[in-house]
Amino acid sequence: MTTAGVHISALQAPKGLTERFEVTAIERDRIAPTCAEVCVEDSVNMLLNGERVASLTMTPDELLPFAYGYLITEGLIRSINEVRDVRVNGTDVDVTVASFKPDDVDLWMEIRSSGCVGVRSSWLDLDEPVKSQLKLDITTIFSCVSTVNDLADMWRLTGGTHCSAIFDAHGGLVSYAEDIGRHNTIDKAVGKALLDGRDLSDCFLVTTGRAPAGMVAKVYRAGMSAMISNTAPLSTGVDLAQRLNMTLAGFARPPRMYVYSGPERIKEASR
Repeated sequence: MTTAGVHISALQAPKGLTERFEVTAIERDRIAPTCAEVCVEDSVNMLLNGERVASLTMTPDELLPFAYGYLITEGLIRSINEVRDVRVNGTDVDVTVASFKPDDVDLWMEIRSSGCVGVRSSWLDLDEPVKSQLKLDITTIFSCVSTVNDLADMWRLTGGTHCSAIFDAHGGLVSYAEDIGRHNTIDKAVGKALLDGRDLSDCFLVTTGRAPAGMVAKVYRAGMSAMISNTAPLSTGVDLAQRLNMTLAGFARPPRMYVYSGPERIKEASR
């Protein structure tokens, strides 16, 4: 397989994404045996020019778009055109880029809520405010939130995943991904969009995950100026969004939401 002049080989396809277990269901005063689907998790190793830069506990699928999205959203590369080769071997993802020095990555034991040990995803160096002219209709935002809920098939099956989706300003679906880790859903959705050649500067992201600074930074590095969550932001996420002039909304559940930063990009419903 070849994408944008890059050689890509998948040497081993990922196994099933759910596993069935026998369980005991208890509802009020009734106890009965049944079966339940449970999400599969695995440890994925990201190697960059032969150096391991991260190990992530995640849903072991869509590792190709994940690789591209992760490198962009973590700031390890600025364009997917820097990628020369991607090899997926089981749960090892080996990426070759044009120029990379191991000293450029500060490896540390960072345990994220999405199960990641790897590069320091610092957002302290992010200080250039976005200059996007994006305007989002309130009804478009709520429609997209509903769409994300509809897209979350694995969540409905297991209750164990997050979902993130990228939309254009009119609510058109660009890409989406589900994963057990909320950070990983952004990486995969971004990777899919970039591999499709999309310019994300006129797009926004909707997610089911909480919004700490690490998530906001991913959206920023991908080139988007707005992030909508149907759950809570965290203080670091609000602080970063305000510093970068990004739009950050939380608890977006029709017909209400809280806008913590950048309310000027949200307009009243079109009449």
